[in-house]
Amino acid sequence: MPPARRLLPALLSLLFAWYSGAAQSCGDTLPCSSLVWFPSQRIFPRMVADGISHQFGVSKDLSSSVIHGSIGGLVPVLEANFDAMTCQFSAGATVITSFIKRPGLLQMETVDFLVEFPMDVLLTGRFALRTGYGHFSAHFADDGIEILGRSSVNYAKDYVLLLGAWRIPTVDLTLYAGGHWNFHSLPEGGGHWMIQGGAESGDLRIFSRVFLYAALDLRCKSEAAWATTGSLQCGVRLFPRGERALRIAYTYRTGPDDRGQFYQERADLHLMGVYLDF
Repeated sequence: MPPARRLLPALLSLLFAWYSGAAQSCGDTLPCSSLVWFPSQRIFPRMVADGISHQFGVSKDLSSSVIHGSIGGLVPVLEANFDAMTCQFSAGATVITSFIKRPGLLQMETVDFLVEFPMDVLLTGRFALRTGYGHFSAHFADDGIEILGRSSVNYAKDYVLLLGAWRIPTVDLTLYAGGHWNFHSLPEGGGHWMIQGGAESGDLRIFSRVFLYAALDLRCKSEAAWATTGSLQCGVRLFPRGERALRIAYTYRTGPDDRGQFYQERADLHLMGVYLDF
């Protein structure tokens, strides 16, 4: 059985065992204050500048005929509030696509798939940790690559993630850093590491229910000889309601391509996009 299929049942079993034990202990000794299904607030930031984060949106490369789209999201499922910390379990899945716009049609270029089961721990009001399991596949539209006259790549990753986030409310800034360890990696069997860091600042009100924001994301992959993919995004949040909002943003992204089929190539993108946060 592939590593991902062995690990997922184990994680689900661990989550069920933890929930059963926590529910029983809350009823007996009251070490926690509450268990909440589908909490409304996230512990960890969205990392909106990350090109393969869980998002729902579409963007157009201003320097080419390529359109990029993401359909998916990350949903907090269960939250446990203890005296000293809060734990939140989430599930996320996103399909990441790219199309070539041609007269009268859209030619599919790539389809990547991302699924993650993170556990976020809020240690203080300003510091949070994230760990969990993730899987990334980039071979669901191999025929699209072949039609374009290129050889498809069997690209897949199973990984454990560990990230930390620091909120600095006095300057309205969030910093995050960490990475992934790929315990199963194709086609680069030795490409085990991805190091990531970034920052987000925003919610500067410029009009009624219109807020300006900016975000930066940097990722280095061992499979790309530690070359850096950098993304700088700036835009506006419209009509926010809690964590829900409509975003319109410009992104400049450069470095190794996020798409698995082109992981050995360098991208230099100017993207204009519309995103729905929910």
